[in-house]
Amino acid sequence: MNYAWEAALAADRAGIRREEVRYVPVSNGSPYTEVTLETINSKSLEEKRVEINPLYRFSREFSEMFDINLSGFETARNIFFDAAMQYLVELDLRQGLSKQEYALRFLLRDLLEGVCGSQAARVAEQFEKEKLRQLLRLILKLYQCGSSIYLFREVMRYMYPDSMVYANNEAARQVLVYVGLKETEAERERLEFLQDMFLPVNYQVFLFWEHHFGIIDVEETMEFDQVVLF
Repeated sequence: MNYAWEAALAADRAGIRREEVRYVPVSNGSPYTEVTLETINSKSLEEKRVEINPLYRFSREFSEMFDINLSGFETARNIFFDAAMQYLVELDLRQGLSKQEYALRFLLRDLLEGVCGSQAARVAEQFEKEKLRQLLRLILKLYQCGSSIYLFREVMRYMYPDSMVYANNEAARQVLVYVGLKETEAERERLEFLQDMFLPVNYQVFLFWEHHFGIIDVEETMEFDQVVLF
């Protein structure tokens, strides 16, 4: 049991009403866990009193209130802390969102509201829910790592499982993409969006839709009526 909300769930399993649980701040608790227990691996709640390290997650909110140099009003501070934790625990249980989930939601809102352009807004509305979720994760990764051919390959591999992305060894910053689908206006707009989002602006992209371009010594790409010259 690591977090206060886990203690609340343990109270549910033990038949203890959540509002009966009292959250007590401790100054000598472990810095590596929010809940302080005698048995570190315990998953059950044996009493209604739960000792909490107030600085584990909420140091900004509680650091001044529980400064070791501060004395007086101890009862009032403990009552306020218990009331605040009751609210924060319920907030945790209802939302269940990580920091990444918040970032993904803000990113989705920006896309749909046209912050990244009208084309991005149209494309975001067209993706299926699971594909859109993975796309958002990759865009978040893009913000962290920057645009690259490797990230573009990753997003293409997920969005178009049959696709293949090649870097032209004879021409720097030239990318050849076999999509593996029939060309449509909607798919073409999706590909333009992915190129603009994940590739550096100085890259040149050649798209091959239903037919792969021929590669010498690779028999699968040299079949009659199934090959495109490049």
